[in-house]
Amino acid sequence: MTTEQKIVSENEFTAILEPFAQPLFSLSHLAVALAEKENARHLHMGFLANVITHASDAEHLLDRYRARYNLNWIYFRELTASAKNFGKASFLLEELKKDFKGDSDVIDDKDDFIQRAESVSSFLNDVIVNIFVELQQEARRLGLSGHGGKPVPMHGLKHEKEVILPHTIEESADTESAITAQRILHRCVAFGEKAEFLESVIQAKPQGLVSRIPGHVNEGKLRRLGTRLHNLVSWYDSYVVNHSIEREFTELEKMRKCFSAQLNLSKIGTILVHYFERHLMLPSPVVKKLRKLVPVRRLLEEALFFTLYYQVKCFHAARGYADAVLNTMLEEVTYDLPVPRNLGFHARPSTLVAKVVQRHGAHVKMLVDDQSFDASSILELLSAGGYVVTKGLDHVRFRGDKRTLDDLKILAEYNYGETEKGKDAPLPEHLSYLK
Repeated sequence: MTTEQKIVSENEFTAILEPFAQPLFSLSHLAVALAEKENARHLHMGFLANVITHASDAEHLLDRYRARYNLNWIYFRELTASAKNFGKASFLLEELKKDFKGDSDVIDDKDDFIQRAESVSSFLNDVIVNIFVELQQEARRLGLSGHGGKPVPMHGLKHEKEVILPHTIEESADTESAITAQRILHRCVAFGEKAEFLESVIQAKPQGLVSRIPGHVNEGKLRRLGTRLHNLVSWYDSYVVNHSIEREFTELEKMRKCFSAQLNLSKIGTILVHYFERHLMLPSPVVKKLRKLVPVRRLLEEALFFTLYYQVKCFHAARGYADAVLNTMLEEVTYDLPVPRNLGFHARPSTLVAKVVQRHGAHVKMLVDDQSFDASSILELLSAGGYVVTKGLDHVRFRGDKRTLDDLKILAEYNYGETEKGKDAPLPEHLSYLK
């Protein structure tokens, strides 16, 4: 069964939208007033936060009433969506600029970054002002009052210098944070494979970026990359922040700052390419008007390229810090360990060996004569087990991180968790994570 939908007239909708649009009109008057002042086009974060909130509210209502399918209202809906998207991008960029001004650990050419970021910021602010000017004109055409009512309060977010509380929580110290840090470091190194497409894009000239969308760069690719990065940041913040290992390896915190900058750049880039794909590429009755408000060349060749270029720069910086810590943290050793008695490396011992290696996040190899097997892979260990049987060996060699191999040595002392008849055998408390 379907519920019959009620159709409201365009005039009735004007009265419905009016109260939702008033805060947006107040912001539009403020934006236009700022634009009229010489050297005052900078929109501060408090203003931008309100743009995001009130444009989102208005867009939500317009979408509920299917304004995008109404020829009379579609342009007003597109303008609110544009204000929201560019408000978000500008807010994130202001946050990024503030972080960079106080810290030079992320990239080496800080001055160049600030200069280019200021240029992009100016472009985004110009777009927002132009959107609000157009919004006022469209409001008059639609019969909306557009006076704006009471001024929208501007909330905080205006501190030029960072203001923080004293650090009074004691650092934690445990082996778990060290193990997790290793896994994050290896994940950071592996992250490069996912971001390789950005390398090829920035190697081309910015002028060719439009031809690489959506084939080489698109919203889906950037959003997936951002999700992986967000998960990495969340993992770090949950298990490594405020642990003694950060003091032991100062590069860890620098790597985290790279992640933070890269995540903000990823969010801005995703917003910009989303806007191009969804609002400027697709056919629409108002796309020509939007292209006049948002110059495609500057949007892609200056703003979007800026985010892609510095994402790659941040990745290389993070990778450098990760490699430095791994080289210090990981002590590579080689151990000769016995083969599980009677049954060899079948399913249970292979699974436990792989779990130990995966737990530490290290690269460990099982060496059998001239063959090398990945000790984190159960399938490769089972394959190695067959090779061991063929050769009639009673010992194999493991090579890799000492902490990992120390646990494998203990596992081997307990015959890899099974009896000689292949039944479950208890393991020591040290290996309780295998239960």
